[in-house]
Amino acid sequence: MTPNQRGGRAVVPASKARWGSIWKPEKSFYYTWMRSRVGQSFYPPHIKRNYNISDEVYAICDGDFNLQQHLEDCGYRIQQCTNHFVKTSMYYLWKEQYPKAGRMRIKKEISGIISTLKNSVKKHRMDRNFARLEWRIDKTQKELLSIASELLSRNKDSNTAKFILRTAGKVTLFAELTTRGIQIPDNNNHVENLMGIVGQRIKKNRQSWVDKNLEIMVNTIWQIIS
Repeated sequence: MTPNQRGGRAVVPASKARWGSIWKPEKSFYYTWMRSRVGQSFYPPHIKRNYNISDEVYAICDGDFNLQQHLEDCGYRIQQCTNHFVKTSMYYLWKEQYPKAGRMRIKKEISGIISTLKNSVKKHRMDRNFARLEWRIDKTQKELLSIASELLSRNKDSNTAKFILRTAGKVTLFAELTTRGIQIPDNNNHVENLMGIVGQRIKKNRQSWVDKNLEIMVNTIWQIIS
């Protein structure tokens, strides 16, 4: 979660893969600051004290469909992690036994599209030419959808194409929010790395993933990133 003191918004970096066994879709419980089982938002006390948390919240997610769907059901807007977008697309292509040369070409195309968007966000955050940024957002989505169409023309059941179609609009959320003066990360790398460090410590100490340990882990990470 990344705080935004001025805007009063909260961002949740969400990753099923990194959190491992805490993935509990039947409990509506992922992190202590998310929705309780009765559907109400709640946050650790120190977050409430230091930040004016509003109802407008965003989740930065990897490519897991069920996780994204659950968060959306809880009222979160999804920023598809840009790095996971590339990695997940490549994974699906590999699973479909797409030729290696073709995979590398598509990876280069997608990475270039994302990189151009990120550079555009940096530029127009400074010059505030949001009309131009909106044009770039629209072009980004069209270019990604064009890649999906190419894949569907070769394989109408392509899971890669379905993934791109499902998440292309979520990849650009960080850019769309920039036009409103709201800044969120486009990826969850920083927090995933911290989660990995804490997770290794827990594994080394032979601790288990229970709710109390999760709360300690979340509070520790929050103190580091805030």
